[in-house]
Amino acid sequence: MEAAILVVIMIAGFTYSAIKTKESWKNRCKRTLKEKYGKEPEKKEFKRELIRNYLDTVGGTQQVDEVTWNDLNMDDVYQRINNCDSTMGEEILYAKLHYAKQTKDEEELLEKRIAFCEADDEKRYHLEETLSKLGKRDEAYYIPSFIQTVEDFAISNLWVYQMLRILLVVVVVAAVVFHNIYALSALVVVFLVNLSVYIFTVRLKFDQEIHMMGTAAYLITVARELEQEYRKDKICEELAPLLPVFDKMDKKAFLLNIQSRNAMGDVFEMLQDFLLGVTQWHILTYMKVLNQFMDNQDVYLKIYRVVGELDAAVSTGSFRKSLPLVTVPEYEEAKQLEMEEIYHPLLHGAVTNSMELQHNCIITGSNASGKSTFIKTIAVNVILAQSIHTCTAKRMHLPHAKMLTSMAVRDDILSGDSYFIKEIKYLKRILDALSEDELVICIIDEILRGTNTQERIAASKAIMEYLAHHNCIAIVASHDKELTELEKTGYDNYHFSEEFGEEDIVFDYKLQKGPANSQNAIRLLSFTGFPETIIERAENIRSEYR
Repeated sequence: MEAAILVVIMIAGFTYSAIKTKESWKNRCKRTLKEKYGKEPEKKEFKRELIRNYLDTVGGTQQVDEVTWNDLNMDDVYQRINNCDSTMGEEILYAKLHYAKQTKDEEELLEKRIAFCEADDEKRYHLEETLSKLGKRDEAYYIPSFIQTVEDFAISNLWVYQMLRILLVVVVVAAVVFHNIYALSALVVVFLVNLSVYIFTVRLKFDQEIHMMGTAAYLITVARELEQEYRKDKICEELAPLLPVFDKMDKKAFLLNIQSRNAMGDVFEMLQDFLLGVTQWHILTYMKVLNQFMDNQDVYLKIYRVVGELDAAVSTGSFRKSLPLVTVPEYEEAKQLEMEEIYHPLLHGAVTNSMELQHNCIITGSNASGKSTFIKTIAVNVILAQSIHTCTAKRMHLPHAKMLTSMAVRDDILSGDSYFIKEIKYLKRILDALSEDELVICIIDEILRGTNTQERIAASKAIMEYLAHHNCIAIVASHDKELTELEKTGYDNYHFSEEFGEEDIVFDYKLQKGPANSQNAIRLLSFTGFPETIIERAENIRSEYR
């Protein structure tokens, strides 16, 4: 008797501890949701291969190619924006930044969703709470590829599991009716057989597929909740005509997720999991849901996109609120850029700059003066404008255009490409993209730096003149003063400069009109402690070339 009481006490203690642990976890999640909006996201492990699954699987027309993406460190920009509550939001946001092309209707819907978040903190919190139910488990990132190949995950010999279920029902009825040792023995045997099949088939063989299916099915449940809750607010109207095709889906399909929740230590869910397993519920429900997905793959992916875009919109609103200065872009038909107090979103306390660019331009200046950062700032903001309708500036006017860059060129040892070969390939892809049908904004940092001075100047001038006669806005940063002589071919001159002290150089990072007239490479050698003999020799050699 005492042993039985002790067992009961231990079970009760375990259950109480599990419940309190789960409550504590939920409370922490709620506090996080309420506090994170408008804050810069915390640095976390960046799961690039997972986050880009939607982009790689569903595809779409990418305006931002991988060269430009890497040149601009867009993974870092993405992480600065990403405050999403679900894997769907993270994947869609990542894809949107690559597409960098929205219709007017898409921009208006984005603004409506952001306005909803800004108007009522409590409503926004409840929206995020609903989205966060989807979670960020690793398998969820693979839902797009799973749905597109769902027929490959069908389970054969389904009749075996159906017979095991029927047999279990038969022996249960027999045990109740006859209530003898034979009927009870048969019940125990069938129960153990079914349990063994569940453990060795579901748990060991199809565990990952059932997890995936459960996560995929749960999206429908959350999408239905979103559509009903925010119908009057009209922030996810697209869901209404899509969801009815899944009305026949078992509303308990989300319980396929229960195995992953068992890690929370909920004894009741563990017990429920095994009881359902004995009835072969997991396998039979899995195939029932899978068949519905096979018949409605396109519809499901549209629901996935809508939910992801809603989450991405909340994240965009949070990004805007976290910035010291932000604006929505204004589009013009004219081939020009107007930027007022623009800055790079990754820099804290960044110096802002303004520019009205009605032609192509060349930006000169000495080392570390701010040329590369400024042209990256322009490129990043063009992408943000056309992807999430947001710019880190006081004002920005721009035309709709494709953004291409040639900046962070590196040798490619595996392909055997030298620095110069790699660079001219980057430049050639820009030339190939030029078209009368679509404006290209191309930004080039240190054009043709990989070759000798005489040929670099000649080839650079020829390329820049070619760009000036095509449908593009070219922005080139260079140390070569000779390139500042291209004003007659439609290139405006801008520069960054510095002030020299006795022991250091001070940069103000402010853009100025006209070509640069200073150089600082030798002084930088001096300020960083190079031997005086090197400094003197460098000065003498430079004077010989003047």
